[in-house]
Amino acid sequence: MPPPPLFVRDKLAAIVAAIDYEMLPAAVIHEAKRLILDTLGCAIGGYHGVPCKGVRAVVEDLGGRPEATIIGEAKRTSCALAALANGTMLRFLDSNDYYFGRDPAHASGNLAASLAVAEREGLSGRDVILGLVIGYEIQLRLCDYAGQPSLWDRGWHHATNMQFASAALCARLLGLGREGIANAMAIAGTHNNTLTESMRGKMASIKASIEATTAKAGIEAALMARHGLTGPETIFEGKFGWSNVVAGEMDAEALTRPHGGHYRIMDARMKPYAAHALSQGQIQAAIDVMREHAIDAANITRIEVGFQEQLLRQPSMDVAKLDPENKETADHSPPYLVAVGILDGACGPAQFAPEKLSSPLLRRLMARVELKADARLTHLWPDSMAGAVKVTTGDGKTYEALCPYPPGHPRNRLDDAAVELKFLSYACPVAGEKQARDIMAAVWDLDRCDRLSDFTRTLAFDPV
Repeated sequence: MPPPPLFVRDKLAAIVAAIDYEMLPAAVIHEAKRLILDTLGCAIGGYHGVPCKGVRAVVEDLGGRPEATIIGEAKRTSCALAALANGTMLRFLDSNDYYFGRDPAHASGNLAASLAVAEREGLSGRDVILGLVIGYEIQLRLCDYAGQPSLWDRGWHHATNMQFASAALCARLLGLGREGIANAMAIAGTHNNTLTESMRGKMASIKASIEATTAKAGIEAALMARHGLTGPETIFEGKFGWSNVVAGEMDAEALTRPHGGHYRIMDARMKPYAAHALSQGQIQAAIDVMREHAIDAANITRIEVGFQEQLLRQPSMDVAKLDPENKETADHSPPYLVAVGILDGACGPAQFAPEKLSSPLLRRLMARVELKADARLTHLWPDSMAGAVKVTTGDGKTYEALCPYPPGHPRNRLDDAAVELKFLSYACPVAGEKQARDIMAAVWDLDRCDRLSDFTRTLAFDPV
């Protein structure tokens, strides 16, 4: 008899099953730990966010067997609900890492699933790292090779790609083989496509929970597969499958190409600023032009902000971003982000406090911002994420700064000291300096942690 057909889901599952911790290069393990530290800093820093409190209240209402730790809480809950709570916290500040291909990604949302399942199963810190590497591998492949012209342009939020990644990593951590991993991805892909309307207009607070909901669903899909449930064999390529109905197009050959030794987690881009990925270069350019020329912000009459032409057409670049009314909209508002960069020389959680959102000085500066397509930047897309800012002062003089690769980009990586500084700046005000430093030390030692519960104990602290 001829062998059974090998579907796209099965080829992806084979890639997942072949990734082994012992084969990971030291640089990949170190980068994974850096991303875990960065992501946990975002989660701890986001602990007091209103949406985070709301989701934790939902988790409390639902109850759950004590399997996994909620960051900042003494109690534990089911692994699925822990992923929901922790995933919301790590996303709230909009400061976790990103990637851009056909679609963007915040693949560190997979950490919520990897931590929760590894703790439930009594696994090690090495397993958490393995799970995260798998999550990035699947999600970033989909970012590059699925969507026509992109999921966003078709009305789907980019977390739609993450459903396959979180299900794959969870299935692997649950000990499933290739068939089980394939079924977990197919189950997730059947149920969890996500609309991008959440990113338009006055952005709703549900934004913080989008990847978290997907991480939770990935756990549930993997558990279903573990208990014998199956998903469609042709979830990707079928007539009414994901490629035709959701993505519109998929390069199946490139998507399922065997692993060639380059791990996609190395392509992640850390954020120096608590703002959407599209403006990291512009924020840096705004800060640079002010520092380099000692410009008096009160004397600025015009601010030209250069973008890649493609970014000005992104679904989230709508008129509401010109006059943001809340934190969720402000951290996706280029005029707001450039203005705070000019005024404060920074763009962190403090720049989204209510008094900053309503600042008359900031609003006057925003009114002078003009967003423009910049041909110098357009041809670099999507690799560079470059940004440019030109300011004109009252005497008619102009000053410009261009940032080709913002800090955190693989061509301009944050060094370990910068990653630690960012972590401490977010974690210390919430967890206290001693606890924050204990967590940081535990992350750097994660590959030597044989039982994850020894690590997650450090995440159960009394928030300040």
